[in-house]
This record gives sequence, structure tokens and C-alpha cells, in this order.
Amino acid sequence: MKWLLGRFKYAWQGIRWGLLKDKSIRFQLLGGALAALAAYVLDCSLWEWLWILLCITLVIVAETLNSCIERCVDYISLERDPRAKVIKDMAAAAVMIVCAFALISAIVIMVPKLMN
Repeated sequence: MKWLLGRFKYAWQGIRWGLLKDKSIRFQLLGGALAALAAYVLDCSLWEWLWILLCITLVIVAETLNSCIERCVDYISLERDPRAKVIKDMAAAAVMIVCAFALISAIVIMVPKLMN
């Protein structure tokens, strides 16, 4: 049991670090909070809320992984290397793809509600 509790402790430390030190994660959390506020104001259904929460979660996870990859690459070497650039660019692309999915989902869910 102590081992399991230790894992939660490490995870919470990671969440805390991301919230306090990483501007990109905070920015994505702000976007997620605005999406949740819009879902509340537009009186979204349970299923719509689940899609919105899934999108928020995916974006935050993708941004967290992107930040980890960037830090790992910087930790390995601070020298400019075209291979490091490709790694960082691909990680950023993953975030962009998830954000595009979230945006499309928001449009599909929220635009019809705004039209009424």
C-alpha cells in the first residue's frame, strides 16, 4: 500500500510542478476552463460534457507529454542539433493535432447551440 501511495505522491508533485512552472500547461488549462464555462452556459447534455471533458483531458495530457519531451531533449544536450529540433517539432505537432480535434469537437457541439 505504501508503494501505491508513493506513486500518487509523485504524480501530484508532477501536477504541481506543471501548474506552477509550465506556462504552456497553464495556458491549456485556461482554455479548458473556458471550454467548461461555455459548456455550462450553453447547457450541454451529459454526453456533450463527456466529449468536452475528454478533449480537455487529451489536450492537457498532450501538452504535459510535450513539455516532458522538450525537457528531456534539453537535458540531454543544450547544443543545437537538427535531430533535437525534429523531436521537439513532432511533440509540438502532437499537441496541435489534439487541439485541432478539440476545436472541431467544440464547433460540432457548441455552434448549433449558439444558432438557436
